Amino acid sequence: MSSRRFLAAGFFALGLTSLGACGSRTGLFGTDPAASLLDGGIPDGATFDGPPDGAVKCTPGRFTLDLAIAQLMFVIDRSGSMAFSLDGRQPDRLGNLPPGVLSRWDTLRDSLFQTITPFDNALAMGAKFYPEESAPGPAPADEACRTDTGVGIAPARGNVKDIINVFDTSDPNGGTPTAEALRLAAQYISGTRGVARTMILATDGAPNCNGDLDAERCTCTAASGNCASSPGGEFNCLDDIRSVSVVRDIFQNMKIPVYVIGIGSTERPEFLKVLDDMAVAGGRPRATTPRHYNVQTSADLTAALGSISDSIAKCTYLTPSAPTDPNAINVEINGKTIARDPTHTNGWDWVDQAFGTLAFFGQACVVASGGGTTSQVTGVVSCEK
Repeated sequence: MSSRRFLAAGFFALGLTSLGACGSRTGLFGTDPAASLLDGGIPDGATFDGPPDGAVKCTPGRFTLDLAIAQLMFVIDRSGSMAFSLDGRQPDRLGNLPPGVLSRWDTLRDSLFQTITPFDNALAMGAKFYPEESAPGPAPADEACRTDTGVGIAPARGNVKDIINVFDTSDPNGGTPTAEALRLAAQYISGTRGVARTMILATDGAPNCNGDLDAERCTCTAASGNCASSPGGEFNCLDDIRSVSVVRDIFQNMKIPVYVIGIGSTERPEFLKVLDDMAVAGGRPRATTPRHYNVQTSADLTAALGSISDSIAKCTYLTPSAPTDPNAINVEINGKTIARDPTHTNGWDWVDQAFGTLAFFGQACVVASGGGTTSQVTGVVSCEK
């Protein structure tokens, strides 16, 4: 354990209840100068009058669908409770967990390294870690909840080393400004609508850091359960409504699906509910309860990340002709018609119809990916006269 992590974790063992410890169960940064629009990178400060490639026109006929360039943005919780173990054990006064027990932060680091390394040159991956780095220990709300504009690592191929390096050189501390981190990450990649954009939220707890909430009436995420009893307590209020609304806007209006991964032991039902609600709002919930990817072991986390990454890399396609009627296309894999399935159980559905982006789900995704062989994906498009 680094000396910085050693110190940050120790404050939890001392039982301090200031905002520096408000991450209940809840960068480092510099834009990659080689990032390109093809890889999904947008230099900080850049603006666009519109997307880099226009909406797809409707042309009748049969077309081959191409596997989409996939852009994957991780939004990763770096709040203080990420120093806890998966089963909720807190570090001791020296910042140590029991021998052989990894923190949530280190477990996420190792699982990410294992699952995304094979996709390093296939997916344009980026990451936004939240909150921003701060000095170990308690801090005022504006520091503990700080989330800067932009992202730490702009989406580009070959970014795995840079993403993992953030885990190795920074430590969990501070609050859980999930809504703002998601909003800013989506805003950053919104200029590249012509690629298959996806976001993955990995968090160990309940979102907070909303100073507009009422500490007297809110659901409190602090260990004491009473936000009204401490200065700045409103920042410890459960920020559920805003977080779900932000995710819904990202999916419905920006056309960016959001996967939600909850890391660690089961906590209060209202904390799990907000993760489920965000997963549903993000358009990529699990088919069964819980709707978010709830991981209790390192194996669970590795499996969830692997399944999501595999789906993103192999099951999103672009059609050169997009009908104005969403159902005026017959999608085929190897000559067999695949039904449109808005429930995302087994079939295909539009991700961004105007830009000709669609995805396969369930067994249809397995067939499209070909199990190591090449599948032919085609579409027969009809256009309104």
